[in-house]
Amino acid sequence: MAEQALESGDYQQCLNLLEVLAKEYPLTEKKGAQIRMLMVTALMGKGQEQEAISTCRLLTHCKDNNLRQKAKQLLEVLEAPSLARPDNWSITLPKIDFTDSKGGARQNLKKRIQKETPPPPPTGPTKFLSIGFSFLVLTVLIVLSFALSGFSLFSIS
Repeated sequence: MAEQALESGDYQQCLNLLEVLAKEYPLTEKKGAQIRMLMVTALMGKGQEQEAISTCRLLTHCKDNNLRQKAKQLLEVLEAPSLARPDNWSITLPKIDFTDSKGGARQNLKKRIQKETPPPPPTGPTKFLSIGFSFLVLTVLIVLSFALSGFSLFSIS
């Protein structure tokens, strides 16, 4: 149930469930170490890095070699300095004020959006082909078929 809360992003509920289990299972047991590893993940999700780091340091001393290695790797990530992100890596959206009591800002925005959409091209409605054009195309295709097949209507003997 704690894993489901963690997957759904409800970190506080996950921590509440895991704290009860952490009292039952000491860190020296494999189950206790797994519970605390989940707690580290939930603490990271809540933004409580210092608590996550201290719990992760405890996990580096557990008996299970696999969990100990994971805890060491996670601890390196948690203790790594955060790098400044360049401004061109993300975009910032302008703030639009919709607080006008008369709805003026909304109307102005609607007018701007309507002005920015380009008009449709001036081509007019699509017209169907006339029967004469269809007859002409069919005649040309038949003549080309005969000409390319080697059959001649006008053979000189």
